[in-house]
This record gives sequence, C-alpha cells and structure tokens, in this order.
Amino acid sequence: MDARQAIREKMTSDLPVALREGEQVLIRGIISGGIYWKTIAILIFTVIIALLAWQLGVLFLIVTACAAAYAYMMSNALLVIVTNQRIFVRSGIIKVDTVQLRLDRIESVEIQRTIPGQLLGYATIVMTGVGSRLAFIPFLSNAAKMRDVVNELLYVREEKPTHVIVDGIEKA
Repeated sequence: MDARQAIREKMTSDLPVALREGEQVLIRGIISGGIYWKTIAILIFTVIIALLAWQLGVLFLIVTACAAAYAYMMSNALLVIVTNQRIFVRSGIIKVDTVQLRLDRIESVEIQRTIPGQLLGYATIVMTGVGSRLAFIPFLSNAAKMRDVVNELLYVREEKPTHVIVDGIEKA
C-alpha cells in the first residue's frame, strides 16, 4: 500500500456512507487546535483563583477538565467532507446531526470569523441549502479553502449548458 492509498483510506474511513460510483473526495475539513482556546482561558483563570483560594481552585480545575474533555470530544465529532457530488457534515456530541447536502441543493457558503478565530486561525463555515437548511461547521482551519472548492464546484455546474430536446432536435 503506497502513501496515497493510505491517505485516501484515512480520508474516507469515517464517511457516513459509501461513496457513489464516480464520486471522489475533494477536500476534508481540518479541525483547528483553536478548539481548545476556552479550556486554556479557564485554566489560566483557575491558576489565578488557586493562588488566592485553593479550594475554589480545585473546583475550577474540575471545570477545566470538563471543558478539555468537551473540546476533545467535539474535535473528534466534527466532520466535513466535500466530494464532487455531495457535502457531508457531522456535528454534535449528545445530539449528533449528520447532513448530506447535494451540490445542486446548496444556495450559499459563508465564512464567519470571531476574534479568537482570527487570532488562532480558524473559522466557521455556514452552508445554506434549499429550504433554509443551515449547516454550521466550526473550528475549521481550512475554511477558506473549503469554501473555494465548493464555490468552484457550484460555478462549474452553473456554467454547464442545459440541453433541451424538442421533437428530436437538441436545443441549448
């Protein structure tokens, strides 16, 4: 098994469903390490509190451990994969949302950046589908690249001419 096959298997091993014939994975979302920024902020606060009141510091240390566990589980739960036909989105820990958006059903792809996101290099992608279905994928370090890939796929589909056959004659 060469390196390309190993990478391809890793990218497709956690797809929610099998790929269709002719479908290829184009890009996969990369979860940023910035997902842990709140945990680090709570840890710094915990250290300061522990210097003043160690009992309260122990309580905040438990809160810090819970925040770290949540961030870790969230980083493993988030998934976004773009193929040449669909987009797979999986998010959530307790309430897991798994959405498959066909490219012809996507209306817009937007990027939202918060101040921590700008500092730590991550963003949230918001995809709007037909029928106002929204998919939020937070903490992506390659959000701009993913948006560009999806937009390119959408523009290629729009540029394809539509052919209509009337009385056996093909008309554009």
